[in-house]
Amino acid sequence: MNAYASLADITFTENGYIDVAQLNALYRLIGWDSHHRRTEAETTEMLRVSHYYSAAHTAEGTLVGFARVCGDPYVVQVLDVITHPAYRRRGIATQCMRGVLAHLQRSSYVSVTLTDGSGIAGFYHRFGFRVGIDVAQRWERETETIRNDADSERESASDKSPRY
Repeated sequence: MNAYASLADITFTENGYIDVAQLNALYRLIGWDSHHRRTEAETTEMLRVSHYYSAAHTAEGTLVGFARVCGDPYVVQVLDVITHPAYRRRGIATQCMRGVLAHLQRSSYVSVTLTDGSGIAGFYHRFGFRVGIDVAQRWERETETIRNDADSERESASDKSPRY
């Protein structure tokens, strides 16, 4: 299928309105939120703090593609390059990434990173991303551990209070 013909019924927007319920549904559909942890309020905040995002909608208004850039004025990460499974291989992710690249070129970031666990490294190579050889160790921490540590800190603080 010709990429241009396959995109004829898709509209791309930058930093525009996104129905967060549709975005959360898209995350669940692709398996990124199988536990339904994303709330509309948190996703709204995620969009607010993102430097840039591109969204793809059908003529009927269904969200079928998304990508975003998040970080600070110096260091950013390309995140959430996703496409609805029924709309894959039509060039939607490519078009979203073109928007991301245009944003990166307009900006003066010192470092741009991207983490991919999907096994489509060739897709990102097409946009100039390369696997880092001397990458620092990536440290992860479960959110439950963070909550438990916060509880421990409160308990420790109360242990240090004077006892009469």
